Amino acid sequence: MTTPPEYAVGVDGCAGGWLAVWPTAAGGFESDRYDEFAAVVDAHTTADRILVDMPIGLPESESRKCDSVARERLGARGRSVFPVPCRAVVEYASESGSDTEYDRANELQREHLGSGLSKQAWNITTKIAEIDRLLREESPAIDIVESHPECCFAAFNDWYPVAQPKAMTAGRAARFGIFDTELDGWRACYEAALDDYYRKHVARDDIIDALALAAAGQHELTSLPAEPPTDAAGLPKQIVVPDIEPSWEPFVALAEQ
Repeated sequence: MTTPPEYAVGVDGCAGGWLAVWPTAAGGFESDRYDEFAAVVDAHTTADRILVDMPIGLPESESRKCDSVARERLGARGRSVFPVPCRAVVEYASESGSDTEYDRANELQREHLGSGLSKQAWNITTKIAEIDRLLREESPAIDIVESHPECCFAAFNDWYPVAQPKAMTAGRAARFGIFDTELDGWRACYEAALDDYYRKHVARDDIIDALALAAAGQHELTSLPAEPPTDAAGLPKQIVVPDIEPSWEPFVALAEQ
């Protein structure tokens, strides 16, 4: 468990790079888009923590436990936690610098993990490689941790996952209701972001997800699983979420994983 920071940044990968949301001294939230993840770190050197919706600790020969725990907690929404590319795939993407070598990446994933690589996962592998390279080569002073927006929404909702996807009006409304409870000043930030960015660069869902991570950063955090292993580079294979105890008993056994 970690102490809640005063200045936590929520970051989501987007078509135009990276979208960051952070609290302001006036009590609201601001956002900005960055071409590279390193630029996010450079712009927020005084932040206590950066929560990013992107895999950090990478699998080598077996799938990550944090992903399976997150899927179990999310139930029907567990499909939003997709299998992570193994380190061999991430290193291949970093070296090739190409988004067109999916077939070879899929082969590598099968060789190392025994299962294929989804196109969705391959499409963000260069972003995963970007963070991995930064953490391994530069060791930034800021605490950079992996989180997942749907897990955060569930934690805020007494660990009941939001059933409807964000693409549906009902799904957005449910998440906005959670923001109303958890995040003062979120609406002005959301509406400003809708005006400030082209949808081809920053989708509506990117704004919602970055806000969710910024909201999580205002709380104490806990890890899924409770004692995460590390990968070959020493990076934790974990997903951090708000440390909020559910009120319903059937959740207890699951929460102890």
